[in-house]
Amino acid sequence: MTRLNLLENAISKIKAIAKDEKKRIYIASLLGVVLVVILAVVFLNSHKPSPPVVDTPTAPDLTATVKETSGSVTIKQPGQEGFSAAGVGDILQLHGELQTGSSSTARLDLPSGTIIRVAPSSLFTLEVNKQTSNGLTTTLNLTLGQIFIILKSGSLDIMVPSGVASVRGSFMSALIYPGSGKVFVECLEGHCSANNNTGKVDLTNGQKGVLVYTGNGADQLPQLTVMNQNDYASWLAISPESQDIINQSGNGQNGSNHSPNCQPTKDNPCK
Repeated sequence: MTRLNLLENAISKIKAIAKDEKKRIYIASLLGVVLVVILAVVFLNSHKPSPPVVDTPTAPDLTATVKETSGSVTIKQPGQEGFSAAGVGDILQLHGELQTGSSSTARLDLPSGTIIRVAPSSLFTLEVNKQTSNGLTTTLNLTLGQIFIILKSGSLDIMVPSGVASVRGSFMSALIYPGSGKVFVECLEGHCSANNNTGKVDLTNGQKGVLVYTGNGADQLPQLTVMNQNDYASWLAISPESQDIINQSGNGQNGSNHSPNCQPTKDNPCK
């Protein structure tokens, strides 16, 4: 091999080594840039402020508004020691109580438009009143007397000593007779029910459920019967909203003049 060939070979090797060195430098530089970008992203994410935690608001407890009063009507709000006079526009808070005196009545409206009519000598508590996916859900605790419900939407339950009276639409009343140990659940129109620990009876137009809460009767299934003229007269006396329904059913022609929540006796079982 001549000196010229040796020189040419040496030059070729030098050029190849130079090219490989450039590739290594280029690759190393590219990897370095990628590493810097990754580190920058990690740094920025680690120092990014967390979004504020927003509490999902729960549906507030709703109230009932006094729309009408006649005679002695009093309210006891939660935390109060005694009852005070109620007037039109007053608000009955959750767990508040409303009481009517003898010959006294009241009307309360719920936010859904549902009407609560309170008969004389009655006492009830607003236990539950919340908006749900199925509308306004309301629970009343009836301690004494009678209340009438004109349901516009949602559902309403009335707790009584012997069980629960429920209405899903649209006219129902619950009446406690302390002297007889019974509760009468009247379904003027729509779909109602009366239930206790032993079972449930469904009610519809003109039907009445009887719940016994004293003695051996407390262990009996609710009894099913029909509303009588005294029942219809009670509705007409307390709830003017029932006028058309009762007239259409033909049960408003022979009303009686008894007290809307008269006390039954053996000789005069007004229910």
